[in-house]
Amino acid sequence: MAAQAKLNYNMTNNNASYREKGRAVFLTAMMVLSVVAMSAAFAGGAAAAENNRYEDGIAVESGDTIYQGEDDLTFNGFADTLTGVESGGAEGQTLDTNLQIPEDQDTGVYKGSNGNTVTVAQPRVADITVYNLDSNGNVISDDVDGSSISTEDAEYMNISVNYNFEQAESVEVEITDESGSDITAQVLESEDALIETSGNNISVDLSNEDTGEYTITAEGTENLDFGSAVETTTVTLTNDEDLGIELANDSAVRGDDVQYTVTGGTDGQTHVVTIESSDFRDGITADDAESIFRNVDDTEEVGNNSDVAYAIVEMDGTTAVGSIETQYLDDSSIDVEVYDNDVSVADVDDEDSEDDATLDVEEGDVMIDSPEGTYIVGEEVDITGSAAGTDNVAVYARDNGDWEVVTENIDVESDDTFEEEDVVLSGLNTGGSDILSLPGTYRLGIIAQSDATSETLTTTEFNQGTSATQSITVTEGDLSADFETINGEISQDVDADIDVNGTAAGQDNVVLAFVDERGNTMAQEISVDDDGTFEEEDLTLGDLSQGSVSAHIISNGRDDTYGDGDLPNDAELVSWINNDLEGLTGEQVRESIATETVDESASDDRMVTENFRYTDASSTIESIYPAGADASGVNPVPADGTIVVEGQTNLQPDDNTITVEVLNDAGNSQTITSTDEWGTDGQWSVEVSTENLDVGTYTLESDDGETTDRADLEIVEEVGDDDETEDNESEDNETENNETGNTDSGTSDSTGTSDSSDSSDSSDSSDSSDSSDSSDSSDSSDSSDSTGSSDDGTPGFGVGVALVALLGAALFALRRDN
Repeated sequence: MAAQAKLNYNMTNNNASYREKGRAVFLTAMMVLSVVAMSAAFAGGAAAAENNRYEDGIAVESGDTIYQGEDDLTFNGFADTLTGVESGGAEGQTLDTNLQIPEDQDTGVYKGSNGNTVTVAQPRVADITVYNLDSNGNVISDDVDGSSISTEDAEYMNISVNYNFEQAESVEVEITDESGSDITAQVLESEDALIETSGNNISVDLSNEDTGEYTITAEGTENLDFGSAVETTTVTLTNDEDLGIELANDSAVRGDDVQYTVTGGTDGQTHVVTIESSDFRDGITADDAESIFRNVDDTEEVGNNSDVAYAIVEMDGTTAVGSIETQYLDDSSIDVEVYDNDVSVADVDDEDSEDDATLDVEEGDVMIDSPEGTYIVGEEVDITGSAAGTDNVAVYARDNGDWEVVTENIDVESDDTFEEEDVVLSGLNTGGSDILSLPGTYRLGIIAQSDATSETLTTTEFNQGTSATQSITVTEGDLSADFETINGEISQDVDADIDVNGTAAGQDNVVLAFVDERGNTMAQEISVDDDGTFEEEDLTLGDLSQGSVSAHIISNGRDDTYGDGDLPNDAELVSWINNDLEGLTGEQVRESIATETVDESASDDRMVTENFRYTDASSTIESIYPAGADASGVNPVPADGTIVVEGQTNLQPDDNTITVEVLNDAGNSQTITSTDEWGTDGQWSVEVSTENLDVGTYTLESDDGETTDRADLEIVEEVGDDDETEDNESEDNETENNETGNTDSGTSDSTGTSDSSDSSDSSDSSDSSDSSDSSDSSDSSDSSDSTGSSDDGTPGFGVGVALVALLGAALFALRRDN
């Protein structure tokens, strides 16, 4: 039993030992498998972290991103040709998986026949950032790239690169100096210059390098080294020995702004720039001195103390830019100095400058273009000219003493010219304006505003400034006016208005007043143009009575007020004339106007007066005569010709028309013509053709639409001069006598008495004919004479011939009277 029990015990223990051993083996195996699995997982994680297909030969799986320019890719489960997916950015394009990805392959999603997809992207280095660190690795500055740093601060630097193609290959950083030499290995503090993950960095030490510009380039290590996969930046190394100052111009006209540049500095550092007080212009104020340096560009602060004017500039990269206002500097050679970054304004007297530049300042020129010559009191003028080296100018005037300001702060344009329009030099509330308000000859001056330190300047002060002067003569303006009437009249019932024009130099307005004989008035203001002229058309005469009317143009004088000031301006004078003179006669109204203006004691007002008649419309016929004849009055005119009809009217031309009509005995119109052109003398003229009119008497009528006038028109066969008429009469009488051989019982016509002497003259002519007959010439005239001669053979005319001649003369005279 004991033996059996021992046997059972041993068997039990052996079974337990086997189980334990098996469990141990199992646990050991699990541990090994775990280690293997963990190693595999670690290896996979390391590969994922490395993200480098080129180095590790990782296959492209569905859903991966590949990049333009990649080569030697292995595609897992892809067809040989992929096609761009609709709306994926590469629709219609194909991608060959057996070749290098072209650098210009269209980006987007591509898909194979089995549904696997891949995205093609553009490789890109986004940016390079250069950090300045302290010895503990803390960031001092993160914007050194594209800027500068002193060699003293360049020992600890990191270069970080952000890029998008870390799955494909790493980025390598290269640093070159100004000669193009690769110094990467010399300055590298890291194990290598590779950045395997976007955003990582490498460490460099540039503290032992020479000053100058260094170029940092980041690009793919193998295939991705083109286009946007390459990025560069620069870092400039400086030291205090390179600090300098440069001027944009070595010389300037006083008043110009001159730019300066501090060079060779370190980004972020500040430097003091100064000009000594001995270079200031005489007489400037502390505020002026503070303005010598302009607070512009990289300037942080400007100011002055008793010794210098200064600017504090901050370096932007390796340079800092500022500006100098030269109008407060002496016209000499000016030294501009720059100090090390650790020198304050308070220490500049005890420290030496690092560099300086010399600026030659010259006095500017000023010229006056306008006004020149003569100025009329109250006149608006343009002030024009040129002024180099100043932003503003002032105008001064001088009589016999100091210069007095007229006007100030006239802007000078960028081309050095200035212009101030419509300035009344005599109408400003300044001492110089008071000088120019009185007639006389004075000096007019233009001076740079910076030199116009007071409203009153001595001659020395004015001449020391940038200035120019010229003589100017001040005169009082003339007043003139011309009222347009027709022959001194205005028709009330047709025109009832009048035009006026004139000159009123130095005035903005004048007052126009009409006064009739009954004392009725009508007054108004008239504006004067910039050139000193005025013009108003169709001024209505309103309710003025017919008869003589006086027209007045009134202007105030240099004091811009009428009379003694009771009526200070144009509007009040107009109101007074229109409303306060009722009940007076025309003469009394005129005397009142003169008393309140031009006749007032010490008044310098001016007035121009004209008179005209305000009456009914009138047009008359004055003359009728043949065209081309030197005649006047109403005369007989020949048939088949042209006659001139002249007359007189008081109507305005253009607005009115005068029609001239020829009427026969029955009152029927035979011909008609018209005109609307005549001068202010009212004399009108037309030409009328008589070609279609028979010999006889007609009525000639003129009509202006308001009034008519008539005259008799006698048309005859022919009109000659007096001698020709007399000879023709003698020949007609002689012919009549020869034909009849007897006399008419009506020879004793009283109307022909005066013509009998003419007949006697014609008898003399006949005698000459007899004389011709006595030369034994035989013609019908001699034969006829012998028949009609007396039996006693009396020489010359017989009694019958004389009676016939007398009768012919009487008949001719009678016809002329008719």
